[in-house]
Amino acid sequence: MHKVWFIFIIEIAVNIDINDIFKFSELRIACHVRALNYFAGILGYSFPEHDNDKNVEPMRTGYAYIIYAAYHKNFRLLPEHEQLCLDAKKVHYQHAPHHVAHYQNVTDIPDIRIYEMVSDWSSANFEQKYILCLKDTPDINDWFEQNHAKLPWTPHQLELIRKSLKIISEKTDIDTVRAIWQPALAQADL
Repeated sequence: MHKVWFIFIIEIAVNIDINDIFKFSELRIACHVRALNYFAGILGYSFPEHDNDKNVEPMRTGYAYIIYAAYHKNFRLLPEHEQLCLDAKKVHYQHAPHHVAHYQNVTDIPDIRIYEMVSDWSSANFEQKYILCLKDTPDINDWFEQNHAKLPWTPHQLELIRKSLKIISEKTDIDTVRAIWQPALAQADL
């Protein structure tokens, strides 16, 4: 019986129009960028061009599937979709200067990109914690310490990151950021 149910769920996913998946992905990306710029604004910056590449190939289709699956509980990725997702992330991380993987050495990351990274991490963390309600989502400061603090940052970079995360944590209005995500939540099936 479980096998039949699983097949039924996959059939539902296969029958969803790819244009609907793209539209939802574009909406979610827009929410992420608005939230990122809320956090960047706390630091005195703005990054309106952030993640523009996610709406063009080779990232568009992979990210669309990732995003749609995160917000729609009955949508399951097929193996070929999962590979598209992995490929999209790899290309994005390598080519977008707001990702650590873009750089040969983290000491080469300019301050402006660190501000964008911190804002990006904060937006993604907020989404996971307050929008998707993923259990065990750590506080953004703890996330940084667990995932990136051990990289060979310069003392200046570490101070900049920790100070920026502290300022964002202290000045964030959770209700304001939650409202930024409302358009995506209105179309989600969580």
